Amino acid sequence: MTTSLTLRPWRTLALLALLLPYLISGALKLLDFNGARAEVGGLSGLAAPALVTMLAAAVVVTQLGGSLLLLRGGRWAPLGGLALAGFTLIATFLAHTWWALPQGAERVQAFNGFWEHIALAGALGFAAAVAHGEAGR
Repeated sequence: MTTSLTLRPWRTLALLALLLPYLISGALKLLDFNGARAEVGGLSGLAAPALVTMLAAAVVVTQLGGSLLLLRGGRWAPLGGLALAGFTLIATFLAHTWWALPQGAERVQAFNGFWEHIALAGALGFAAAVAHGEAGR
């Protein structure tokens, strides 16, 4: 019989694999906040510098904070997973607009990226549900 102690390292490795893109992206945005502002401004279409700055800060907090909450486990872990899932869904619809592209390779790449990110959001939702179950024990 497998115990939760023997599964713990695998759980951590799986979560780390799922969360590495968010941890890396959040850290890079933190190190190059002007680049983060440019990315957020470009994807959102917002022109107000103060609003773009606040949104970029929220992205960094969501990517890093949500990842750390989920990795740490415990009572607040589901919030981290749900925040990252919601963020991923919003970013996916802003960044992977395959339906607006003409037929061709670029549209196929955007289509694939769109569905890969939908799968990431689903995996984060699942991780949040598992974390909720673990927190309830």
